[in-house]
Amino acid sequence: MAPRTPLLHPRQYFRARGFEFGPAIGAVCAATLSLVVALLAFAVMLTNRLADAGHGDASSAAWGVLVGQLAGTVVAMLIGWVLAAGVIHLLTRALVSHDGTFGDTMVVAGWATAPTVLTTLVAFAFLAVALDGASLSSPQAFAESFQANFAATDGARALLSFAVACWQTYFYGNALAVEFDDDSGATWLVGGVVAFVGWVISIA
Repeated sequence: MAPRTPLLHPRQYFRARGFEFGPAIGAVCAATLSLVVALLAFAVMLTNRLADAGHGDASSAAWGVLVGQLAGTVVAMLIGWVLAAGVIHLLTRALVSHDGTFGDTMVVAGWATAPTVLTTLVAFAFLAVALDGASLSSPQAFAESFQANFAATDGARALLSFAVACWQTYFYGNALAVEFDDDSGATWLVGGVVAFVGWVISIA
């Protein structure tokens, strides 16, 4: 029986089910929705905490900024999906003689966004902890202490994103090998380059 998703067994999944666009869109939507919900939840927590401390103006300003980023977040996720697929497709075509289709690569790149649900949830948890420990004596003191608290989680977040990059290398290597009918190992190189460049950008 074919796996229900390609997250753990991409070769078996794509060989049995092919490169269906619908489920990949579902993965992208889940990743985007988790980011939007986390951003909204953090905005509510932040503004309530500032308002309770008597910083009403700062609370309103923070709400406006965070909510204003929602549309940009959705657009950035969709554009990032297409750009990632384009880079992956061009690199694989350059290294592998067999032809895959851009549509199939879009499916692969779409499924590869799935782990961001986990990283989003962990980042939200760290933000909540940083917010809870921030000083409320003044808006400036709050900003400084919040940033310091969140920066203290840099190591943990870098390790998690590194683990995600390792998984993406495995996923891309196997999924692209099926799409491009290649067993030379070149697809693993493509997957590693894309995944770990993304990791470096995320921790920069």
